[in-house]
Amino acid sequence: MKKNLSIILSLVALVGVVVLAVVMACLNVSLSNVSLDTFIGVMVTMIGILVTFAVGWQIINALEIKSKLAEIEKIKADVNSQQSNIDKIAARIAYDAAVNRSYTLHKIGEHIKAFACTLEAIEHCLKIDEYEDLNTLLHNLQVFASYSHTMRCYKSDSEAMAKADDAIKKSPKYPLIKDKYEEAIKEYNKWWKHIIDDKKEGSTTK
Repeated sequence: MKKNLSIILSLVALVGVVVLAVVMACLNVSLSNVSLDTFIGVMVTMIGILVTFAVGWQIINALEIKSKLAEIEKIKADVNSQQSNIDKIAARIAYDAAVNRSYTLHKIGEHIKAFACTLEAIEHCLKIDEYEDLNTLLHNLQVFASYSHTMRCYKSDSEAMAKADDAIKKSPKYPLIKDKYEEAIKEYNKWWKHIIDDKKEGSTTK
């Protein structure tokens, strides 16, 4: 639009110059015949026309900027939507991988690692709105917790569990699973509490 307007204004200016040149040539206009009042009137008129064009130009610029800003906002919204979809896809992939690892680890007897993977699966499940899978995950979490009582927990497993547990509890959807989740965590902590109590009792006896 601005390009077309520039061309139109240039043509108008060119036509005006040509018309003025023709008029002066045909009528043999002399500067001595132009009075001061006429000159001032012509100048004021020209200034008024120029100001009108300038204001119109600024209005056109403002409208074009507004249009561009609207396009930018639309692009930004599309990008945010795409990013949200990408995040959900990534969470879904991570969720599937964690679930598969948990079953595999449980089958080979690595119940603590299976417990940690299930925590990770729950963390990702809360991001992708797969609520029907949560009951299965919470059930598995309690089962793996009960199998882990006689096993050794390594530092890497403990750190992974603490990270996933923190993310789960910070999720706005945590209240949906709070009771069953805390029950499973309590089941997992039974053995470790028993060990700590036995150590305290042994140190007191000595």
